[in-house]
Amino acid sequence: MSRKIFQRVRNYCIYRIAGTVQLIFFFFTAIFFRPEDHFDNTSEKNFRLPVLAVVLITLVNDACVLTISRDNVTAAQTPQDWQLKEVFIISSVLGFTAMLESVLLLLIGFAAGRGGHGMQCVFFEGCHASYGNVQSLMFLNLCLSDFITVFAARTKDWFYTRRPATALLCAGLFATMAMTFLSTCASFGGMEKITAYTAVMVWIYVIVWFLIQDCLKKLTYYALEKFKVVDREAYLNLVKRKPKVKMDAQQSRKFSQTLKKSIGGAPSGDWARKFSVSRKFSGAGYTAVRNNRGISNAGRSNRLSI
Repeated sequence: MSRKIFQRVRNYCIYRIAGTVQLIFFFFTAIFFRPEDHFDNTSEKNFRLPVLAVVLITLVNDACVLTISRDNVTAAQTPQDWQLKEVFIISSVLGFTAMLESVLLLLIGFAAGRGGHGMQCVFFEGCHASYGNVQSLMFLNLCLSDFITVFAARTKDWFYTRRPATALLCAGLFATMAMTFLSTCASFGGMEKITAYTAVMVWIYVIVWFLIQDCLKKLTYYALEKFKVVDREAYLNLVKRKPKVKMDAQQSRKFSQTLKKSIGGAPSGDWARKFSVSRKFSGAGYTAVRNNRGISNAGRSNRLSI
């Protein structure tokens, strides 16, 4: 059970770091996009999403991902270590892949501001979109890509090798459908709703990039194993070498002197002698109590027999 809990916590950490990397680096990159140069209906100097939209992205996804605490995992056969280097590398691969996906879609959205022909015609009917439409487009993209990353983060193998828990699937369905509904049916904070066609294309775009993300994750795990970036045997050897026998009086005295020296005090003969005496007294007292208990039990047996 403890190893299953460890797996769930590790999977959540990978997902949470990846999601943080995606959002922070995306918004850092997005501020260099100037909407006023591409859209006629806005004077915004930097791309941004309304505060309410950012709150919804983090709140809905984080609340639903809590169901990963009941996710289906397989307990490891050996003791587990955090392997933080591996955790951060995998999280970075997942996070930066999702960030690149969002930045490319933002470029397509800005290209739709001036119309013309290109990838913007795939996402927008008429090959044209307003700034508010692009904001809703990116809002839906960030919601979907942020949540769907959890299905890549929860496995070391392909995402379909282990079925997610029902609670996680239901939470994911609720979060993605709710955000899709808001994008297509509501306008808030300056955002303008997008058409159902655009929402479907965003879904397809996110799923294609999710498959790329999962492939990159698989290749990264393979490279970590191939080039021995993470030393898994060192921790197992440490566990095997861990002493499992109790210390005798001499070893305990030596350990106590070393401990006193390590905390800033010189090894005192009186202190060591008192420690030794206390150990002997404790041992003698325990022996006396055990003998008295044996005598009282024998007396009780004799009375019962009489």
